[in-house]
This record gives sequence, structure tokens and C-alpha cells, in this order.
Amino acid sequence: MKNSTFYKLEGCWTALRKRLGFQMHITQILLAFKKINGALAFKHTGILLGKLLLYVHGALFLLVLVLCLLYTSINPPVTSLMIYRRLFFGYDSRGVEFTPLSQIPKKLRRMVVNVEDYKFYRHPGIDVEALVNAYHLNSRIGSIRFGGSTLTMQLARTLFLVPDQSYLRKYLEVLIALEMDMIIKKNRILELYLNYCEWGKGVYGIDAAARYHYKKRVSDLSTDECRRLATILASPLRYDVHNFSRRKSLVKRYEYLVSRFP
Repeated sequence: MKNSTFYKLEGCWTALRKRLGFQMHITQILLAFKKINGALAFKHTGILLGKLLLYVHGALFLLVLVLCLLYTSINPPVTSLMIYRRLFFGYDSRGVEFTPLSQIPKKLRRMVVNVEDYKFYRHPGIDVEALVNAYHLNSRIGSIRFGGSTLTMQLARTLFLVPDQSYLRKYLEVLIALEMDMIIKKNRILELYLNYCEWGKGVYGIDAAARYHYKKRVSDLSTDECRRLATILASPLRYDVHNFSRRKSLVKRYEYLVSRFP
């Protein structure tokens, strides 16, 4: 027998459908199918899908707005990436010990910006040129290999999404990054990025990375240790600070950092 909670939920759903205008279009679609009126069914289906997309985007905007306003001063207790890695891969988080940006070596901050997103302080959250280039490269090779993500987009993925390679995820990344850049200051975005990005299996944030890879605090890292940590950000689950030489692209990344930050 249906309980009172079920009736309340059913009533809320009915009221919501009426308020959003969904019920009318659903009724018209059903009537059109009964009358075998394809044009009418197509029309109301299109309107219904359009409204759904509009309301989904509105809900996403409001959710991101609230969370971004909170994250301007509050550090997230957990991220979608942590939950995803725990549920689907069984990676236990080593815990995030938040490190203020002022306590992270300036050279390490500059290294990360240089190799991950050198236009970070100039773009509005996304780098259109990088996205277009990535799309053309992916089209040429027939698979999604290049992302063109900025630091802001990577943070959006870390906090709100999952690292599944798809154009839908990339689209959501773009929307969230644009909104995030309007609300959160650049240095705060960089601070959140360095404290929550992935640096190994269950290793999140620069302090955890320094302790895991070098058994020391981030403030005690040498220049070369900073270079190596910045290098493996491109592929932190497959390679670590000692074996990244097995991948040519990471070797080139490291060599660039050596030349740029001697």
C-alpha cells in the first residue's frame, strides 16, 4: 500500500510538471500519436525537450553559482573526482591537508601554470583557440585524445564532474569554467586547483603529493622536485616522479621545465 511519503512525492512531481508546462506538451504528444499526427507530435516533442534543456541548464547554473560562492572562502570537504575514484576504482583518499597559496613555493606555482595553462591569467576561464585545436586534432586521429582544458576547466572537472572523455563532459566543463571565472578570483582558482588536483592513486593536492612522493612538506621541496611534480600532472595515475622517463611527452615536459626553471 502506498504510504503518505509516496503520495507527497507524487503530488510534488505533478505540481512541478504543471508549473513548468510539461504536462500540456506530454498530453499533446500522446494525442498526436493517437491521431497519427506526426507533425504535431514532433512539434510538442521539440518544445518539451527545449524546455527540459533550458531548466537543466538553469538548475546547473544555480547549483554552480551557490557552490562557487561558497568556495570563494570555504574549502570543499570532498570533490566529485574523489567520489568517482573511490566508487569505481577503489582508491582510498590519503586526505587533503589544505595549503594556502602563499605557502606553496612560487616556483612550483609558476611551473604548473607554464605547462598546464600559460594563458591562465589572461583568459575568461576557457581558451577558445586551444579547444578548437584540440577538436581538429581529435577529428584527425578519430578519438578524443586532446582536451584543450584550462586550469579552470580542470578544476571544474575535479570539483563537479568526472574524468570521462566525452564532448558532453567538455561542454559542461566550459559552462562551469566560464561561471567559475566570473565568481572566483584567479589566485583562488589556482589555490583550489593545487590543493585538489590528482597526483597519484588517491593522492589529492600538493601537500599530499609532496608527502607521498618525497616524504616532506611542500614548502621543503627542491626545485627539481617541483619540476618532477609539475611534470607528472599530465598523467599522474600511470607515472610517478621516478618513472615518467618512459613516456616521451613527459620527458619533453620535464626538459622544458629544466630550461625554463634552472
